[in-house]
Amino acid sequence: MQINPAMDSSPGNALFRLGHNCWKYSHASYLAPVVDCANYYRALHEAICRAQHSIFILGWDIDSRIDLIRGAEAEAQACPTALFELLQWKARQTPAIQIYLNRWNYSVFLSAERESFSEAKWKLSGADNLHFIFDGQLPLGASHHQKVVVIDDELAFCGGMDVAIARWDNRHHHPRNPDRLDPDGSMKMGLEKRFDPYHDVQVLVAGPVAAVLARLVRYRWHFGGGKRAAKVRQAHHNALPSSWPASIKPVMERVGVGVSLTMPRFHRQPQVQQIERLYIDMIAKAERFIYMENQFFTRRAVAKALNQRLRENPRLKVLLVSCYNAQGVMERKSMFHARVIFRKIVESHGVADRVALAYPLSREHGEETPVRIHSKVMVVDDRYLRIGSSNINNRSMTLDSECDLVIEARDEAHRKQVAAMRNDLIREHTGLELEEIERIANRVDAPVEAFLSELEHSRQHLRRINDDRYRHERFTRLARRFADPSRPILPDLFTSRRAFGRSKRRIPFRLIAGILLVAAVALSWKVTPLAEYATPEKIVPLLEQVQNTAWAFPAGLAAYVLGTLVFLPHMVMTGTVVVVFAPLEAFLIAMLGSLISVSVGWLAGLGLGKKSLQAMLGRHAEKISQYARDGGVMGLTLLRLLPIAPFTVVNLALGMMKVPFVTLLIATVLGLLPGTLVSVFIGQSALALFKNPDPHNAVLVGAGLLLWVLVIVSTHFLSRHWQRRLHAN
Repeated sequence: MQINPAMDSSPGNALFRLGHNCWKYSHASYLAPVVDCANYYRALHEAICRAQHSIFILGWDIDSRIDLIRGAEAEAQACPTALFELLQWKARQTPAIQIYLNRWNYSVFLSAERESFSEAKWKLSGADNLHFIFDGQLPLGASHHQKVVVIDDELAFCGGMDVAIARWDNRHHHPRNPDRLDPDGSMKMGLEKRFDPYHDVQVLVAGPVAAVLARLVRYRWHFGGGKRAAKVRQAHHNALPSSWPASIKPVMERVGVGVSLTMPRFHRQPQVQQIERLYIDMIAKAERFIYMENQFFTRRAVAKALNQRLRENPRLKVLLVSCYNAQGVMERKSMFHARVIFRKIVESHGVADRVALAYPLSREHGEETPVRIHSKVMVVDDRYLRIGSSNINNRSMTLDSECDLVIEARDEAHRKQVAAMRNDLIREHTGLELEEIERIANRVDAPVEAFLSELEHSRQHLRRINDDRYRHERFTRLARRFADPSRPILPDLFTSRRAFGRSKRRIPFRLIAGILLVAAVALSWKVTPLAEYATPEKIVPLLEQVQNTAWAFPAGLAAYVLGTLVFLPHMVMTGTVVVVFAPLEAFLIAMLGSLISVSVGWLAGLGLGKKSLQAMLGRHAEKISQYARDGGVMGLTLLRLLPIAPFTVVNLALGMMKVPFVTLLIATVLGLLPGTLVSVFIGQSALALFKNPDPHNAVLVGAGLLLWVLVIVSTHFLSRHWQRRLHAN
C-alpha cells in the first residue's frame, strides 16, 4: 500500500479535504484522551496483556528497559511490567499472536541517550512471533516520528508518547517524584536518569478509525524494511473491544475523526504535507478561542495564519503552552531562537494583547520546577480537538513522518465533550476551576491573560515565556539546517537500505566508507581529547622538544600534514611552525606540508571516484567538474585562494573530479604562496615585536597586515574577473 496524498474523495464537510489536509476521514466508535505517561503506560500495559491477535508499536523510540507500571502498583501485576519481559511473556503465552516493533533508525547524535544493541536484543529474544526492525527509510536528516500502537486491529493509540526514557510522569507533576527514574542510555554504563516533570497526551480510539491506523502501521512496517505483516483483521466496531484498557473510560462515542499525515518524498513514496495544511485550515475556522500545547513553535506559516486570523476576528484569543528551557545547544540555537521569530509574527499588527505564550510550572514546598511539554494538542473553540505527533516546526511539516488525529464535534453533546477535554488540560496547568476556564475561553471581555493568574491554593501555574535570552544566538541558520530542516540534508540516496526493490542509482561503497571516515574524524573532535590537544599551545611544546635535533624538520612537517588532514586551518598550522622554526624553515614546512596533504586528499578522492561525487551532488556535480576543467591552473589557483570549505574536503572533491595531479600541485603552490609568505612574515614580525617592542618591529607588523589585506582584496578581484570571463566564454 502506498500513501497517496489524493487517494479518496471528500468526506463532505467544510474542514476535511481528503488528499489535501487529510489522508482518511473515519469514525471512532469509542474515544478517550490519555493524559500523561503514567496513564498511557498503564493503559498500554493493560491492552498488551489482553491482546490476542496482533500488536503493532510504531515509534521514534522503543526502549525495551522501560517499566510501564511503577511503584507499589507494579507489585500487584500478574503480567511483567518492563516492556521487554512483557512482550516476551505475551509471545509465549499467546503463540498465535504476531508482535511487530518498528523503531526509527536514529541519528548518531542521539546514540548516547538510546538503548544500544536493541535490535539484537529483540531478535535474540527466542520468540518467532516477535518481529523488530530499525526503520531508516527516510531522507538524510528526517526522523520516523509517528507514535502509533494498534492492538488486534480494533483499538489504537496515537499521539506524542513513545516508550522511551525520561517520559514517565503523572498528572500531579510534583517537582520531585522517586518514580521519575529510568535507565540512562546504554553508552552511560548503567547510570540512571532522573528527570523533571513531563507532560504529554495520547488519544485512544476504537472502531473504523482503528482499522485505518492498522493499515498505516502495516504500510510503514513494509516500507521500513519488514516482510509483509498479517492482514488486517475484521473487527466488530459496535462493541467496546475486549482489549480496551480498564483504566480508561471512553468519553466520546460515534465521533468523526480525520487522520492527517506528513510523509517525506522518498523512493516511490510521494511527499505528503497534510499536517501543515490542516493546521492552517483549522486556524481559519476559529471564532473564539484557540488552545495549543506543543514542544516547539517555529513554523512561520503557522505563525502567519494565527496572526491573520487574530486580525480578521477581534473576538479571538490564543493560548500557546510550550517548554521553558531548551535541552542542549542545538535545540537552543534552532528551536528556541526560531520561537522568538514565531512569537514576533503572531503578535504583530496590534494583536499581542490577545495572545499568551506560556509554560507550566509546578511549585511545592518552596521549590519551583518547569514542566516539560512534549504534547502536540490543538483545540479550536469546541469544534475540533487535535492530538498527534507533529510539532509546530519545519521538520514536522515537510520532512519527518507524522500522524495526527482530529476529532470533529458535529452535535451539541460532542461539543461539550471537546470543551470538557480542553478545560481539563488547562486545569492541570493552572488549578483554575472548570467553570472559570469555560468563562475565560468564551467571554469576549475575559482576557487571555486570565489563564496566567497564579492561585495560592494551586501547585501548578502557567507563566508567560520570556525568550529574550535566545534572541541573540549565533549560528542559528546552521543549527536549523540540521536540527529543524524543511528539506533533506542530502539527497535520499544516503540511507540504510532500499525497502521496495532495487534502484538504478546505487551508492558507491567507497563513498559510504569515505563519508564514515570523514564523520569519524569530525566526531573525534567531540568525543575525544583531539580538540583539546590540536591547538598551538599543545603542539608548540612538542615541537620545541626536538627543535635543535635532526628530527626537527621531519617532526614539523609531519605535524603540519596531520593537522591539515584533520581539518585544522592553515592559519593555525602556519602560525604554529612560525613560533618554533626560523622563517625559511617555517615557509618550507608550510608549503611542503600543504603539498603532501593535497596529495593524500587527492588520492583518497580519486579512490572514491566520480560516481561518489555525482551521488553527493547530483546534477551539480557536472557543473563543478566543468568549472575545474575549464578553469585550468588559474581557476584552481583561485579555488585555493578562496576558503570555501576545509582544505581536506576540497582536496577530496578535486580527486573525485579527476583534476590532473600536476595542474593541482601548480595551482596549490600559486594559491597558497602569497598567504603563506605573508603569514610567515607577520608571524616573525609579531614575535620580534613581542620580544622587542620598538617602532621598527611595529612598522613591520603593520606592513604585514597591510599585505594580508591586499592579498584578500586581490583574491576577491581576481575571482570576480575570472568568473565573468568564464561566463563570457
